[in-house]
Amino acid sequence: MSVYEHAQAFWKEFAARQPEIEQALIQKEYPDLLHALEPLQESARELTGCGFFVEDAADQFEMTFDPGPNKTSQYLARYFTELCPDDILRKWIVNPVLMPLSQKAIEAQVQIKDHIYTLMDFHVFYTLDQQSQTFQCQVYCPGYSLIDNEENKREMSMYLMELAIGQTLYEAYIGSVTFTDQPPKESQAFCPLADFYEAIMTVVERDHWKTYRSPLEIYSVYQPFQDFAHDSLRRDMKIIFTTHPLLAEETLGSGSDVLLDLKAKDGEYGYMYYANPYNGKDDALLRQEISRQLDKAMSSLHAGQVVGGAMGKSYSYIDWIVYDRSKFLKAFEQLKKQLDDKVELHYQAFGIEEEPRGMQVT
Repeated sequence: MSVYEHAQAFWKEFAARQPEIEQALIQKEYPDLLHALEPLQESARELTGCGFFVEDAADQFEMTFDPGPNKTSQYLARYFTELCPDDILRKWIVNPVLMPLSQKAIEAQVQIKDHIYTLMDFHVFYTLDQQSQTFQCQVYCPGYSLIDNEENKREMSMYLMELAIGQTLYEAYIGSVTFTDQPPKESQAFCPLADFYEAIMTVVERDHWKTYRSPLEIYSVYQPFQDFAHDSLRRDMKIIFTTHPLLAEETLGSGSDVLLDLKAKDGEYGYMYYANPYNGKDDALLRQEISRQLDKAMSSLHAGQVVGGAMGKSYSYIDWIVYDRSKFLKAFEQLKKQLDDKVELHYQAFGIEEEPRGMQVT
């Protein structure tokens, strides 16, 4: 099986249960809704690592894959939503990440001792870091003083903030989140947590901060601590740029959790590489051009997607998440031929010791 086949099977299962789900939403028959959703939630968790929930929006039904901060799950959720059939999209909004102030957020309740608190009972006090374009936050609730465990209060604050502002803004603009048992005495900007999304966007627009449509548009840049004079594959890297920091860290070290997580879902992480032809700044421009060309081709085939890359002393690298290995390798052979006049392209799966695709051993 492949991730592509899993996505097709998921939407076939959803279409079979769609009338039952829609009827339950319209009639607000929540026991029936939970019964209809349970198999889909199990499938979503197994195939993507995501939570999955539905709600009745103003004009359309709405469903959400909730991957949390897990980048593999975020990529799989986006891939599944991209493959959603048109018949479903005519009636449904399909979200690949948790959106701001979803029905889940509005209905969220926290019990502290004998009191029930909703999102409206929480406030956020914040300062801005213009250099990093982030908010440093303290979340306050009148009930926090009744909780002794500080880690519980911190986790509750982070969870409720994510519900309030959505996954994309949480990853893009939140530098830190902690809690406070009492409102800060010093003068500090604050607002109800339910209004924090609007407060963030006001600052983003006013101060012309970089904007993001997805957490997968957020790139991290690394300079590996290693011998830059080394010429061997993946050890010559001078700068790494990635949307998946844990993958980058794992492939630099000896871990395998990220690789095994995707492998268990029938996908694969890998990289394409080629020898730098210019040994200068033109190599970076060429890598960017080739990366865009390959990403467009593979994405159109639903075979794979670029997740980052690196510039090395000897080689340039383009890192991939592969959704359908058979499609990907077939397309790779064709794309390799198209690029033969520029570079000799090779492909290698991360964590697999075998002869790289496109390389002849002499």
